[in-house]
Amino acid sequence: MQVLNTKEKTTDSDKRFDRIILHIGTEKTGTKAIQHFLQKNRARLIAHQVLYPKIEDSSHASMWEFVAAVHDKPWMQDVGRHFNIANDHDRIEFQEQLSASLERQFAQYPKCRTLILSSEHFQSRLDIEPRISALREYLGKWTDNFKIIVYLRRQDQLALSFLSTRLKSSVIIEQASMMEAILSIPRYYDYIELYNNWANQFGKDNITARLFCPTRWPENSLTLDFSRACELPDLPRENKRLNASLNRQGFQFLRALNARYPIVPGDKSDADRNALVEYISHRYEGKFYPISKAEATQFYASYVEPNEQLRLMAFSDLDGPLFDEDFSEYPDEAEQLDLDQNDIVDLMLNLWHDEFAPSSDRLSFVSRIGSWLTKIRR
Repeated sequence: MQVLNTKEKTTDSDKRFDRIILHIGTEKTGTKAIQHFLQKNRARLIAHQVLYPKIEDSSHASMWEFVAAVHDKPWMQDVGRHFNIANDHDRIEFQEQLSASLERQFAQYPKCRTLILSSEHFQSRLDIEPRISALREYLGKWTDNFKIIVYLRRQDQLALSFLSTRLKSSVIIEQASMMEAILSIPRYYDYIELYNNWANQFGKDNITARLFCPTRWPENSLTLDFSRACELPDLPRENKRLNASLNRQGFQFLRALNARYPIVPGDKSDADRNALVEYISHRYEGKFYPISKAEATQFYASYVEPNEQLRLMAFSDLDGPLFDEDFSEYPDEAEQLDLDQNDIVDLMLNLWHDEFAPSSDRLSFVSRIGSWLTKIRR
């Protein structure tokens, strides 16, 4: 597909912002860490005439309101259900409310000339050009000048990390072979299509692609790399790790939980379940290899050629392949897929010791977990 350069001139523009920076992910490339960094430094950014707006949904830092506002059928996804959008009339009303909320914030900071928006859902939900075009049209009332920041991760590493995210979101992964689950979302790994879709709408010159690779970041800092890519002022940097992957025990516990107690993916209405998933996510973070070195190598091999094409398009100053091609972290044989008796005992002991050992909490815990188990058995 030929990339069209649609970059527009901004001379004498009377739009509200000189530019809008769109950080579009991709998923599993430290987006939560970047969003936390931007939130923490909001006041410092404003002092430099850069606005990172506050969002209404404080429980969800990824600014997915923008996806709900411009997606053609948000009610078919969790984002629409979350905001009670049932049809296009609801979507338009939601979009108007979002615009009004933003305008109030813009009026508070009239000196800010740069707007930053960050959402990994821009990549994952606005997956075809008409949806990306709708985002540009929506934001175009505030600027003519855009800068797109996208981070890319080696496909096999992205795939493993995303499996953990799917489990945390209550997705049922039934496949006996994890390769089947990985191959079920091929669009996540097609970086050429991603790059072209956004370049066709915003202009190739307005796309800045970065690698999710600590050894390529200044001082091994993702937030510093992001700041420099956006031409932001120097800010206190951090390497806070958020939304980490699961180790084997955590992975298989959530896999079993989702199969035994299925809910609509993304549903956060069950507070007890949310607390349990949150606990498992933190207590059992780490790495898990449900595929072997040979499987990982074979999976990645199908992307070597398109990755090279993308290197020539977006990383022309990079010598060698787009990604490090060392697969030594993988085991020769995939790790076992099922929890054994010792795993289950360890899980229960850790849960009791870490969360519910204090005597004052025991009765309430027993009552709550008993009620929750009753719901599971129904």
